Amino acid sequence: MSNNRKLFGAILAATTLLTTLAATAAPGVATGNVNVRTGPGTGYAKVGVLPAGEYVDVKQCQGSWCFVDRASGTDGWVSKNYLAPAGGGGGGGGGGGSSEDIPFNFGVTVGPGGPSFSFGIGDAPPPPPAPPAPAQACFFKGNNFTGAQFCVAAGTDDPHLPGGWNDSISSIRLQGGAKVTVCKNNWYAGACTTYSNDKPLLGTYNNKISSYQVF
Repeated sequence: MSNNRKLFGAILAATTLLTTLAATAAPGVATGNVNVRTGPGTGYAKVGVLPAGEYVDVKQCQGSWCFVDRASGTDGWVSKNYLAPAGGGGGGGGGGGSSEDIPFNFGVTVGPGGPSFSFGIGDAPPPPPAPPAPAQACFFKGNNFTGAQFCVAAGTDDPHLPGGWNDSISSIRLQGGAKVTVCKNNWYAGACTTYSNDKPLLGTYNNKISSYQVF
């Protein structure tokens, strides 16, 4: 199955999941005026105000914050202390706390490795997705990424490899979308080539690299 078909299937699954969850979203009502933010915390930007008495669909809760879907105004995150179940009372004005927890939470993330999903019961936040790999290149003295190695971040270059590594590189691993240009002579001279994928074998460049640029 091609990567595009896998991605389409994953997105379709995500759409189905979100549609199912939206159908069972917990109805709530604001018990007091509360700021709407872009994320679950006061460190996130304010994008509006949820007025007391406005009804919302509560989609997800993380700790003391909930994401609300509003019929009017900007959707976003609000403090759970200012929400009550719709029809369940909840003192107005000063932020009376919700007497019921939202029964589910979910997360959907699309990253370099493709979409990932999480689903849980209760108000505990879903586990965070794995952080993307940093853009870097790793050089190995052995074929198939074996033997001694060193790694450098994108934006690094070396016009003159030290003696222990000059003409000693046999494989290269690239991460986080990094690319590398390697040259057979110092100061990026002589024959050069650019790799954008892992190279377990370097062919004519095996043990022939004297300078490189990672980008």
